[in-house]
Amino acid sequence: MNPRVAAIKVGATVLVIAILTFVGFRFVSKGLSGRKGIHVWALFHDATGLVNKSRVQVAGLSVGEITDRQLNGAVARVTILLRPETHLYANAAVFKRAASLLGEYYLEIDPGTPQSPDPLTGKIIENRPLTDGDQVVNVVEAVTTSDILVQVNETLPVLRQILSDVHRITQGPLQEIASSVQRGVDRNSEAAERLLGHLDEIALDVRGFTGGAANVDIRKSIENVRDITEGIKSLVGKGDAEVGSTGAKVRTDLDKIGVAIDNLNRTLENMAQVTDKVKKGEGTVGRLLNDDTIAKNVEQITEDAGGFIRSLTRLQTLIGLRSEYNFLANTLKTYVSVQLQSRPDKFFLIELIDDPRGLRTTEQTFTTTDDPSKPQTVNTQTITVSDKFRFTLEVGKRLFLLNGKMAIAGRFGIKESTGGIGLDFEIPLALAIPWMRTLEIKSDLFDFRTNIYPRLKVLAALEFYRHIWIVGGIDDAFNSRGPGAGGATGRDYFLGAQLTFNDDDIRALFAIGGAAILGAAR
Repeated sequence: MNPRVAAIKVGATVLVIAILTFVGFRFVSKGLSGRKGIHVWALFHDATGLVNKSRVQVAGLSVGEITDRQLNGAVARVTILLRPETHLYANAAVFKRAASLLGEYYLEIDPGTPQSPDPLTGKIIENRPLTDGDQVVNVVEAVTTSDILVQVNETLPVLRQILSDVHRITQGPLQEIASSVQRGVDRNSEAAERLLGHLDEIALDVRGFTGGAANVDIRKSIENVRDITEGIKSLVGKGDAEVGSTGAKVRTDLDKIGVAIDNLNRTLENMAQVTDKVKKGEGTVGRLLNDDTIAKNVEQITEDAGGFIRSLTRLQTLIGLRSEYNFLANTLKTYVSVQLQSRPDKFFLIELIDDPRGLRTTEQTFTTTDDPSKPQTVNTQTITVSDKFRFTLEVGKRLFLLNGKMAIAGRFGIKESTGGIGLDFEIPLALAIPWMRTLEIKSDLFDFRTNIYPRLKVLAALEFYRHIWIVGGIDDAFNSRGPGAGGATGRDYFLGAQLTFNDDDIRALFAIGGAAILGAAR
């Protein structure tokens, strides 16, 4: 590659990143500077993460910002500038909330009510409006990031133990079962072959004994026995009592010999029938020796068990943490994702999303009236926005192009608690720009119920260093802006960062964290 062209590409990339950073900084730092409003203040035991120009919200809408922070004894005094149209009462409360897992916080205000019941007597009392310079007495401080990380650290070892148990089961008992089945098939095959050999030998012996010259000899022997019996009969008929007794005994012995010969003939006939059936594949032994279906079924069972074991051992886990700053809404959106990679071309995506827009639910009610001046039926639609986490559960299929250098992935399932589809492009940049790694372009189409048009989000993620990404793009591109959670709904632009970890990285983190905890305990 021409060195001049590479230098131009690097310079252009640095210039674009600098312009985006400057625009974002100017947009964030603008705040409410120069605007009129009322100042109120509150006391916090922990003001960590609260900085000047941090946003202040009421019901998810931005109504002001922090203008000053001072130490007041053992607590922090935080001054808030509110818009003139914001009305607060004496029973108002201010909440310190976490905007993301990265440690940023903002203030949420409950403006209170003009009237409220007295907590001691239960009577309705009047609450005076707060004016410029008044104090918000009721303060509720948020759970810190350290508490969240402690809960995550408690959950991850349990998940890791479960995966270890599954891995141990697939490496031990299942392989032993497959080996036992294979050994049983081998032993039965050898025994069946030996049995067939013995049957063939018996059949040959019987055929040699009953066929050819041997058969003539047997007939002659039978004729000789018949002659002897006739002579004994005549002897018995002419002799005295002793001869008669001897003849009776001889007659009995000859009868036994005749019965034995009959039994031998029947046995030979049965053996011939058995060998014929075995040769034709009839019966259990015949099917075992002549039909290979059983052997194929056993082979298929062992192959299925081996494929199941291999699929479990190939399972990979990718964990991602991402925060996006929405410029027009002046809010942060946070993602925690887990991607289960069963095969290179198949994966499952699970996400937990903290969206300042909130979770919207729609309820319709129909009322009727007899007043002729009003419509007979009135349809009322109520949209409720609740501060709840959203979730994503999608199955993905990846297709590799250009000999595996580029990949296209399609996703389908639940996107941010609504039905949706997605399409991803994965482009390696190391071949063209050595100091870059990977570029991913992700597009999602979801939320077909509440908007005029479906919600389209396009995201570009650039991995400029190992596991560290810069993300940016457009959200809800089809819909114009309007009132909603987080200041507005509709089209917005965002910029953020992302961290990713795989199985090896998680194992290293556990090793480092365990060593640190052990050292602290000592």
